[in-house]
Amino acid sequence: MTAAAQEAWFGQPLVPGKKPIKKNLFEEIIHATGTLELVPVFPYLDDGAIVPCLSVSIGGPNARKFQFFHENIVPEVLLCLAGEDSALQAGQMMVLPNMHGVNNFLKDLANEHAYMVVLITIRMNSQDNQNEGFVIRCEKCNELVYRRETNIKHGPERPYYPEFYALGFYADAIDEFNASARICPKCNHVQEPFPDEQVGWRRYAQQVAVANRARTASEQRAVHCG
Repeated sequence: MTAAAQEAWFGQPLVPGKKPIKKNLFEEIIHATGTLELVPVFPYLDDGAIVPCLSVSIGGPNARKFQFFHENIVPEVLLCLAGEDSALQAGQMMVLPNMHGVNNFLKDLANEHAYMVVLITIRMNSQDNQNEGFVIRCEKCNELVYRRETNIKHGPERPYYPEFYALGFYADAIDEFNASARICPKCNHVQEPFPDEQVGWRRYAQQVAVANRARTASEQRAVHCG
């Protein structure tokens, strides 16, 4: 391959600091440890980046039902890669509305053979602000019970491995929701706590932080020993 070819991708010049990466999405399922965790496939989360995220839902006796609404100011495209006893079938694709519901998407949540694998792709805009909202409505009457929003462009500085800040925001939101009374203002129904461990958002944020801290410590030791 010539030097000129190495500097282009499908006829377009490569973005400085980025290189083409090939991933097997079915192999990436191994790294998606939470239900619909929304794990970024590639390490590019900067302004203008197209960010495909893998989400997996698995049934079983310990799987808990959940429902929330996600609000985004940029479109999201969903592609179902595979599924069994799921609400979506392989090959289905749709552009999600800016406000859309999210749940397990399995017909029989207790079925340990039920699963769904989807790829959800968003684009980081080129502005400093990209707000997302996390909404929970009453499971009895659909009244608004909880809402929180944030700018997912801002978060802790990560020197080596970027963090998809939306997941830490979701984790903070469900911590706040679970700590509240969770009472519907219209019908007084008490909502079930959100299954935070099942979705894995907090675990993702913690592991990104640890990966960066560990790499920093290793680099510092190398400088000291060198």
